[in-house]
Amino acid sequence: MRNCQSAHPFLEPGRSYGIIACVLLIAASYFTARPARADVGVGTSAGDFLGFEVGASSAGLAGANTSVASGASSQFWNPSLLAGMTRPQASMMHATWLGNLQYEWIGYALPLGARKGVGSMSVAYFHMPSVSGVDQFDNPTGEFRVYDMAVTLGYARPVAKGLMLGANGKLIRQTLATVSGTGAAMDLGASATIAGATLGATVQNLGPDISFGAGSYPLPQLTRFGVSRPFFTERILLAADYTMPKTYFNDVRVGAEVRPNSIIAVRLGYRRVMGASDDPSTGLSFGLGAHYGPVNLDYAMTPDNGFADIHRLSFGYTFGGSDARPEPKKPEPKTEPAKPTAPKHPPVIVSAPAPKKAALEASGSAPAPGTSSAAPPQAASQKVLPEQYEVVLGSYQSEASAQSELKALRILWFSLKDAVAVAMPGGGYRLSLVRFNSRKLADELAASLVALSFTPRVEMARR
Repeated sequence: MRNCQSAHPFLEPGRSYGIIACVLLIAASYFTARPARADVGVGTSAGDFLGFEVGASSAGLAGANTSVASGASSQFWNPSLLAGMTRPQASMMHATWLGNLQYEWIGYALPLGARKGVGSMSVAYFHMPSVSGVDQFDNPTGEFRVYDMAVTLGYARPVAKGLMLGANGKLIRQTLATVSGTGAAMDLGASATIAGATLGATVQNLGPDISFGAGSYPLPQLTRFGVSRPFFTERILLAADYTMPKTYFNDVRVGAEVRPNSIIAVRLGYRRVMGASDDPSTGLSFGLGAHYGPVNLDYAMTPDNGFADIHRLSFGYTFGGSDARPEPKKPEPKTEPAKPTAPKHPPVIVSAPAPKKAALEASGSAPAPGTSSAAPPQAASQKVLPEQYEVVLGSYQSEASAQSELKALRILWFSLKDAVAVAMPGGGYRLSLVRFNSRKLADELAASLVALSFTPRVEMARR
């Protein structure tokens, strides 16, 4: 308690705030629960809860997520990764640690339109139950609250082929009983796709010190670099990160995700803190995920390694359709083309019965005397049908998910009485909404759907 009070002079002497502050500062970021080092400034920063990592899918990869797009939670890891989103998504996470310490995160990402980028917003809230305070004589002083909160606004957009940039702005609030501090920070991120691999880099928590009482404390700045690449038609994803926090040792993280099918994901990760052989955050992490239609549900557990397990559960919902990865198409067996057989008789190009002379005379088309009576054959007249254009929406894992999407469109006042869910040859379903004889009408309907964050396409309709 004395050490905590000397490190944090905003605590009032003689009260039990110091114990709570120590617990809060440890819990605010699970990787700050480490043995003290003489050459590293552990516990000398404010806003350590900003380092509590978001997303159960990310935790399953041990946090090797600087280059891995993970929906709305990408705002935390690398805001530039949001630029690849085509549909709005809401995501939330709940984490528990040491029994009564709770971390809540909720975020939303919204594509703003073609070439306009993606906006995002999130709220992070780290808290514990109210604590009963006592003075130096163990007399009750009443209950007080301990919590940290951050509101983040972000923006990302592609700036060139394969290159995306993003940034976040944060408003931070920390409260310990009657003492509180407010600050602001920003994150900068970039990502690029090269030869099938994604490279990512981000700098987090840039900003001025936060003042508490008579003292001020810097933010927990850190820099991340990452690379990831999918293999085997995206059934396997491998990722690696190198993290450089300003107030602790650097660490290396590696992770793998295996998808036995388009719904289930199994994750495994390993984190190694450099320069600290007994660091409790060095070790494995495990995770499971389920992706069905527009819904994502993920769970991850980081083992205690001599300290305390951290359990994370996150949920995501994608509006306007599913971004699920389709089942990979199986290669079709190669077959030798059949060799044509020689015809038994000379081929017949055109054959038609000769018109009767009387009929020709009646029609006024009889041949003139002295000319051949054989008329050149004429091809049968065919009715030329106008070209039709089909407005198609999405690819869905099941017919039920396609029908639920169609129901949502009708709720939005789209008159789609001829819409139908069509099975695709490679697996899954698509929505054929309507057919037009005019490309202009098809494009107008598609533009209306794009304005509502759907991703339609106009195709030439099959006869």
